Amino acid sequence: MEGEKDYLYYFWQGHEDEWCQEFAYLEKEKALKGLTFGGLTDSKKLVSLNSFNLEELMCAQDIIKCYFHSPSGRYHKFNEDYSSYGLKHMVEDILYKITDGRLYNVSNGTAILAMYHCGFKFQRIPGTPNCLFNVPKKCYKRMEDKLNNSI
Repeated sequence: MEGEKDYLYYFWQGHEDEWCQEFAYLEKEKALKGLTFGGLTDSKKLVSLNSFNLEELMCAQDIIKCYFHSPSGRYHKFNEDYSSYGLKHMVEDILYKITDGRLYNVSNGTAILAMYHCGFKFQRIPGTPNCLFNVPKKCYKRMEDKLNNSI
């Protein structure tokens, strides 16, 4: 794939200022206090977008919108079968496939930030950097089916 970039590269390239404006409100969200690249901490600091890879964040958001299109406001339970860490791996696997290996890592914090930006609520898992989301199991199943059928 030398000299050739995947569609995500072309789609997001050159729009960094727009990305920053779209995500800027997150740096003021009190619910995200303590969120870092690695996940949730006990810190009282607000999230800093400078800690995140913007391309990974935008791509993770796109994957989430594709597979979790169930409106978050309608599902009130937190799914205890899947944590943010598990979601992170699922998003990574899909991005790896669609970018021919160019994007292969998404941090736990990036997955949490992308989910929050897409309108999902989260519940911290005490003593860990992970959380649970208000996402029905069928949405995770849709993502798992895609991974199982494309491998």
